[in-house]
Amino acid sequence: MPSNLAAIGPILVSRSDLLERLVDFEIEPGAEFVVELLEAGYSLSEEWELLPKSAHASENGIVLISVAITVSEWKPLLALLPPFPIVKSSESNSFDDFREFVMLPRTIGIILLRLGHWAFGIAKDGDLSVTKTGARYVKGKHRKGGQSSNRFRRGREKWIRELFDQVGEAACSRLSDYPDQIDFLSLGGDKVVLGRFLKRVQLPNRLNSRVLPNHLPVNQPGRDALDAAVRDAWSYRVFELQ
Repeated sequence: MPSNLAAIGPILVSRSDLLERLVDFEIEPGAEFVVELLEAGYSLSEEWELLPKSAHASENGIVLISVAITVSEWKPLLALLPPFPIVKSSESNSFDDFREFVMLPRTIGIILLRLGHWAFGIAKDGDLSVTKTGARYVKGKHRKGGQSSNRFRRGREKWIRELFDQVGEAACSRLSDYPDQIDFLSLGGDKVVLGRFLKRVQLPNRLNSRVLPNHLPVNQPGRDALDAAVRDAWSYRVFELQ
């Protein structure tokens, strides 16, 4: 294996673009590939050690693609961090297992939350089918001390609980229309706020325990943010070795 390789990325690649690239690989004359799907808890072999830390401990597993450069020598080509967990490891000289994984139909719930604003959606196979957005005023932190500070803190905590209850009621109401159909929950926004929300609100279908590890970057929850979140939720983070 060449020793001067460097890992470029990650690059966010949509599912459709990824499938097109797989076709390009397959029609390349004389090319031979090894495709490995590894579940979470994997260990990377020496030729993949140059990948960054995020690729060494992906909670969803990893996909490794190597290309033959001689009869007995293989070159690492691509490492892909999937948006959904790999449930069965495999190794093949074709892209069939990987394509089946990519194309597997999935339905996810999406909650985007920051203090003051929230958005909820249900996406089927990459398309939003349910959306709901809202707002609940939560005043910023009080910087003065004394009794007024204590009163303000209690009031602020009350506003936050009311925000969480508002989001939870909207999410639970719509999730109840999809019994046992939601595969995962995807979260975006303020991580601390989302953590507190999940402690207060119990979502149906045990979704609190099925949160995807990829946190969605969201500055302002809303419909536009939901559309962006869906694209991100079905995209692969790709490292190319050159």
